[in-house]
Parts: sequence; C-alpha cells; structure tokens
Amino acid sequence: TKDAYDRALEWKVATASHVLNYATFLKDHKYFEESFAAYERGLGLFPFPHPGAQMLWKNYLTMFLERYEGSKTPRVRELFDRC
Repeated sequence: TKDAYDRALEWKVATASHVLNYATFLKDHKYFEESFAAYERGLGLFPFPHPGAQMLWKNYLTMFLERYEGSKTPRVRELFDRC
C-alpha cells in the first residue's frame, strides 16, 4: 500500500484526498514522521491557494499539534509560518 501511494505522489497523479488517506494510513500504523512527510510531499503538489492545500494544511497542523502537544515549538512555528 505504501508503495502505491508513494508511486502516485512521485508521478504527481495523486489527489489531495489520496494524500490525506495516505497520511492517515501511516498515522494509524504509528508511522508519524512518515505521515508528516506525506503531507509535505502533498503540499508540494498542491500549492496554496489550491483548495486541496487548505485541506492538507488544516489536517497536517491538527495532526501535528495532537501528536506533539506543545513540544517541538520551533517546528510548529515554522509550519505555521509556511501555511
């Protein structure tokens, strides 16, 4: 499953929903950093103001804040600056 999603991202045929499903799949299997990397790759495919970018940023930030709950402040600040 990971290979199929990675290939779709590599070939730039993934939709924002594919990225969201892939990141959720990785999170559910406890691959948190890989999940965040999937969001990063997806955001590269859907730059702002694309509607998919808004959905990806919202989910990325929510998942990141839930996962780290106040730690990793510099990384959180950098993410908010980018979005």
